[in-house]
Amino acid sequence: MRMERAMSRLPELCVILMAGSLLAVQPGGLFRFVWIKVLVVLIAVLAGLFSPPGSRLPPGVKAALAACASWIAVAMLLSNTPWASMAGRWPRYEGVLMLGVYVAVFAVGAKVLGGAPGGHRRTLLGMSLAGAGTVVFALAVLESAGLRPLGGAADVRPGATLGNATDQGLIGVIITGVLAAQGEPDRPWQVWLRRVGLIAGAGTAVLSGSRAALAALLAVAVFGAYTWMRSRSWTGPKIAAGAGLTAAGIAVGVLLAPASRERLLSTATVDGRWLLWDQTLGLVSDHPLSGVGPNGFVDALPGYLGAEWARTVGDSFPADSPHSWPLQTLAAGGFPLLLLVVVLIAVSVAAVIRRMRKSRSAADRKYLAVVLVTVAAYSLALLTHFTSIGTTGLVAFLCGGLLGSEASRAAPIRNGAVRKFATGKLRSVPRLVGTLLVIAGLGVTAPAALAEWPMAAGARSAAAGNHDLAEQAFKQAWQLRAWDSDTALLAAQAFAGPATEGEQQAARYAVEWGTLARKRTPHSQEAGTALALGYLYSGDVPKAKDLLDALVTDFPYSAALYVHRGVAQFGMGYPAEAITDLEHAASLDPSLDTPWRVLANIHQRLGNSQEAFAAMQRADALANP
Repeated sequence: MRMERAMSRLPELCVILMAGSLLAVQPGGLFRFVWIKVLVVLIAVLAGLFSPPGSRLPPGVKAALAACASWIAVAMLLSNTPWASMAGRWPRYEGVLMLGVYVAVFAVGAKVLGGAPGGHRRTLLGMSLAGAGTVVFALAVLESAGLRPLGGAADVRPGATLGNATDQGLIGVIITGVLAAQGEPDRPWQVWLRRVGLIAGAGTAVLSGSRAALAALLAVAVFGAYTWMRSRSWTGPKIAAGAGLTAAGIAVGVLLAPASRERLLSTATVDGRWLLWDQTLGLVSDHPLSGVGPNGFVDALPGYLGAEWARTVGDSFPADSPHSWPLQTLAAGGFPLLLLVVVLIAVSVAAVIRRMRKSRSAADRKYLAVVLVTVAAYSLALLTHFTSIGTTGLVAFLCGGLLGSEASRAAPIRNGAVRKFATGKLRSVPRLVGTLLVIAGLGVTAPAALAEWPMAAGARSAAAGNHDLAEQAFKQAWQLRAWDSDTALLAAQAFAGPATEGEQQAARYAVEWGTLARKRTPHSQEAGTALALGYLYSGDVPKAKDLLDALVTDFPYSAALYVHRGVAQFGMGYPAEAITDLEHAASLDPSLDTPWRVLANIHQRLGNSQEAFAAMQRADALANP
C-alpha cells in the first residue's frame, strides 16, 4: 500500500523537477548551467519511468522519432570525429546522452501530462513554472540593474539561471504560454500565483533583450489574450482592441527597459548572423547527405569563413551552432535528417489537431491550442537561436504532453496464468531498459557536473600564475570527464594565455593538453592554435611554425593564426615574412590592435624606430577609439 501510494506521487515529482530544472545552477563551476540541469532532468525522467501507467506517444510519432534517431546515429559514425560527435562538445554537449535526454523527456511528458489523468498535473506544472519564473524574473531584474548575483563577467549579457539571454527570454515565453493556457485555478493563492507568474514570465522575456524571444512573446501573448477574450464571448472589435493593448503593453515594457530597448533597435548581431547562415550553407552544400555530424559544426565551420567574416566578426568566439534549427539540422545530418524532422513535426501537429477535435472539454482544447502556439513560437525563435538543455528539455516535456493519448485497453487474457505472467513481463521490459539507460546517464552526468568545479579552479589558477595547482585541478577534471575532448581543449587554452606572456611552465602544460585535444579533435582550429602556442613559447619554434602553416592552409581567414605565425617567423629569423604575416592579419581584421603591437616590437628590435612608433600609434588608436 505504501509503495503504491509513493508511486502515485511520482508523476507530481516529475513535473516539479522539470520546472525546477530551470533554477538548477552550479555555483563556482566553469560553465554552471548545463550538467546540473541535465542531472535534475534525468532524475525527473526516472520519476516519470516509475510512475503508474499513463498516456503514450502515437505510433506514427514513435516511428518518425525512431527514424530521426537512426539517421543521427549514422551521421555521427560518418563524421570526421565520431567519438566527439557522439560524446558532445562544450558547452551544450548535444551528443548521444543529451539527445537521448530530449527523447526521454518527450516520452515521459506524454506519460505524465497526456490524456485525462494529466489535467491536474498541468495545473501543478503551471504553479511550479510560476514559482520558478518568479525567481528567474527577480534575478533578471537584478542583472538588468548591473548586478551579478550569480557571478559572471560584467561585459557579458547575463541570462539569470539559464546562462544565456535568449534562453532566458524563451523560458519567459514558455512560462507565459503555459500559464495563459490554463483556466482560472480554484484556490485564491493559485489565482495570485498564476497572475504573478504571467507577469514574471513576460517580464523575463522583455528583460532578456532578445529579439527572437520578444517576437515569440508577442505571438504567445496575443493568442493567449485572444483565447481568453473568446471564452468570455467578447465581440470582434473588443477582441481587436484587447489584442492591440496586449501588444502595446509588451512594447511599453521594452521601452521602459533600457538594455532591451537598445538591443531591439541595434543591428550589431544581425549582419553577423546573416554571414553565419551564408557560410553554413556553403558547409552544407559540401556535405548534403549526412552533414558534418552532431557537434562537428564548431570544427568544420572555420574552413568556410571568408574575409568578410574576419573583418566584421573575427575569430575570438568560434560558433558552435549556425543559430537556426533548420541549418543546425542540415549541418548535423544533412538533407535526410531535415526531411525526417519535418515529417516528425507534421505527424506530431496532425496528432495534436486530432486530439483537439476529439476532446469534448473546452478547457482542454484551449490548453492544447495555446501550448501548441507556444511551442510553435519557440520553434520560430529557434530560426535565429540554438537548442539547449535549459529550454529544449522543457519544450520536449510539453510536446510529449500535447501528444500523449490514452493507451488502449489490452484484450482479456484467456489462456491462463502463464500467458498473463509472460505478458506482464514483456510490458515491464521498456521500463527496465529505460531505467538502466537513465542510471547509465546519471553515471556520466554526475561526474561531469562535479568536473565543473576543478575546471573552474584550474582556469583561475592558470590565470593567476599558479600553474602546478592549475595542472592538478585539470587532471582531477580529466579523471571525472575523460570522455570529453573539450576538457583537454579548455585546459590547453587556459595555459596558452599565460604562455604568450613568456611563462615556460604554462607553455609546457599547453603542449601536453593541446596534444591530447588535437588527438581527439584533429580538425579543431582551437586545439591546433593552443598547441601551436605551447610549442612557440616553450621554445620549439619549428614545430609551432609547421603546425601554424597547416592551420593557415585549412583556415586561411583567421587573423589570429597569421599573428602567431608572424611571431614564429621572426623567431626563426625571417623578419620579412613575419612582417608580411602581421600586416595580412591587420588587413583581415582592421579592428585588431594585436598585429600592430607585435609589428611595433619587431620593428623596434630591427632598429626601425620610426616604423615601430607608427605601428604603436596604430595599436593605441585601435585599443582606445
